Amino acid sequence: MRPLNTLFLILLTSHTFAAEPSMVDWMPRVEDQTGLWWVNGPPQMFQRAERTKEEILGLQFGKQTMLFDTRRVRPVEGEWECVVIAEGRRYVCNGRTQPDDEWQQPVRFVESGRFFQRVVIEGLTFADAEGKAFNGTARLEISAWPDRLAFRLESESEAVMELRHGGKTVSGSRSVLLEMLASDSKAVVESELLVTRDEALGCHRLALPEERWSNAGGTYYPEEHLDRIDRWRVTLRNDTDEPTVARLMFTQEKHLPITGFTPMLCELDGTPTGIPVQISKNWHIRAEKGRLPHDGQWFHGFAWVRVPPKSRRELVFQMVHARYGGVCAASHAQLCLIGWGHNQFWDQAAVGSFGESICFEPGRVQRRCFITDVRPLMTLPVEAKAKRWGWAENCGGGDFLMWKDAQGRYQEMKGTRTEYRAQGPCLTDVRYREESSGGEIAARMDVSVPAANDHLRTFLRLRYDVRKPVRWQRLAFFQLGADFYNDVPARRVAIGDVTGLREEWEPRRAKDEVDRTALPLAGEGAWVSVHGVERAVLKKGHAAASRGLILRSWRAVLGGKPAAPHLATFCTEWGKNNHRTAVELAPPPDISELQPGDFVEAELELVIFPADAASYYGPDAKLRDMLARDADTWRPVHREAQSNALTPIAKRGEITKSYPLVVAVDEEQRAQVIVKGGLGHVPVTFANLKSPKGHRVLVNGQPLTHWQTNWDAATQRWQIVCNVAAGEEREMEVVLDPVNE
Repeated sequence: MRPLNTLFLILLTSHTFAAEPSMVDWMPRVEDQTGLWWVNGPPQMFQRAERTKEEILGLQFGKQTMLFDTRRVRPVEGEWECVVIAEGRRYVCNGRTQPDDEWQQPVRFVESGRFFQRVVIEGLTFADAEGKAFNGTARLEISAWPDRLAFRLESESEAVMELRHGGKTVSGSRSVLLEMLASDSKAVVESELLVTRDEALGCHRLALPEERWSNAGGTYYPEEHLDRIDRWRVTLRNDTDEPTVARLMFTQEKHLPITGFTPMLCELDGTPTGIPVQISKNWHIRAEKGRLPHDGQWFHGFAWVRVPPKSRRELVFQMVHARYGGVCAASHAQLCLIGWGHNQFWDQAAVGSFGESICFEPGRVQRRCFITDVRPLMTLPVEAKAKRWGWAENCGGGDFLMWKDAQGRYQEMKGTRTEYRAQGPCLTDVRYREESSGGEIAARMDVSVPAANDHLRTFLRLRYDVRKPVRWQRLAFFQLGADFYNDVPARRVAIGDVTGLREEWEPRRAKDEVDRTALPLAGEGAWVSVHGVERAVLKKGHAAASRGLILRSWRAVLGGKPAAPHLATFCTEWGKNNHRTAVELAPPPDISELQPGDFVEAELELVIFPADAASYYGPDAKLRDMLARDADTWRPVHREAQSNALTPIAKRGEITKSYPLVVAVDEEQRAQVIVKGGLGHVPVTFANLKSPKGHRVLVNGQPLTHWQTNWDAATQRWQIVCNVAAGEEREMEVVLDPVNE
């Protein structure tokens, strides 16, 4: 038997010094996510004559999903009432208006991302039992966190409003809030930033300082702030005996280089934690049309952090701007279109903070293509007194799966969903999923943009699975240049592999005709180049840029048998003698039907180069020298295909991907890799880490101090991602070691 004083000491010790929460306890789980999508595809699309019969949104919050009819303004299932009471009359919502002006489209996406969704439906209409209309305006806002769903009804009138869903009812005037699901957050949030409680959105707001930046050179982005990183302390605390969550919303509206930045949550010493921060932003205003709620410039960054019982954690909220570790940082954000028009989903990726680099439109609303605006990196526009660090001109247009059936009817995709898995600053990772309107093909497209100091690269991982028989008049697994978006009048196309050029030709100048079809893309690192810009027909704002597509890997079964990649070129005409050429990954010539079980799995690298050597002002001297010799030819694409066909050797750990390089650490949480060759900065990912802390990265024995950390909720492991300057002909040794050795 223990002495009583010993037992008392044991009890006191166990009570006072509770077990320290593990790093995993703070991280989101697989179910801690949200989603927002058009179930049957967007209601309107370019080149489609009519709206869809139904306009239903899918909304995921945690493990639950709600379908919402935006035309009738009600959930598809469950009891619902949306009512206005004025002058003794009861007016029931019977839908919404549908303006002709796309700028005023009534269903508007404010924020959309990993942790938070907000959609606003404007122009609600109401009528009483006799059909008399309510003479007033109202809007409905739907917002969701992983653990919260809320409706907010707002009106400018003094009428009484009622909202009822299921067994819950609220009433009031001006603004009423109905929380259908809301876990009680007990988190205490403290910061040197201004912290307030936003009851309507169910979160703590942390306002970043609104301070004007200096700009000695008067450039779009201030040159003296290229390497600027801002940091503020944030403390999360849970004083209760139960776990809770902290819902955080970081905000800024002024003096922010809005086109490219990455928010991060870090340890006090600057080590990234891997806790994700959603990036949602806007910059659109059409002053000639007036102002809309949620238009203009703003940044909203959302974090959803699990806070263990009786715990306290000090963090640093960090804003990376144009460069990170001396390299132009990559970011991928949801961009709100309120103030621009259409008000649909839009994603904007940037390298640096010098305007858009590459954009994606899930739903293909405005030009019937998924890849929209694309701009060469660190390239001066063709205009008088052009300054560095600003927007380059546009060479955009491209698409993923493009299918016209045997009768030539374009087949739309539906249910397009976006999963933001890593938003920068070293390497982004965003997944899109969708399926064809009849469920014939399921598509998954992963997009990654790396930090760079030379030119724009975008890594694409495609997977298409055939579920029902598919026949076609035209079928493309990828398009470089889309049917209705192809901003460069390039007159030459070339194909080859890592050994060099195989063929170069000038496509026919025709309208809606196939130029070449079923050209085999053979050899290691097969590539296609689109170049030879006709300067005389370049329009204002369109870039003199060459584009390329490199096939890093390909695996396919088509028509029930293994199939090699093939290329087709398609000619379009945008007005009299304004010709364009789209290049497409196409089926082999001997395949006329896809069968259930067929698939395509491909890894592509999309590259963009300035066609005018003098316009590039970036720091990469070797790229500048190459452009002086070979700009606007096929040679830049071949150089990229050949030089980044890496064959790394792992001395510790396991290489799971050669380029971008991915290394799984060994049981001792170490990795050692030898890399020879490469161009620019090679993205290196160390995977399967048990902790985000306690590591160091060495390149040829020298410490690399800037990286991002990703969290994989499915495996409950972290990744460290960094950008390593390529050794070109020299060997590089890249090592991940424990920091204390």
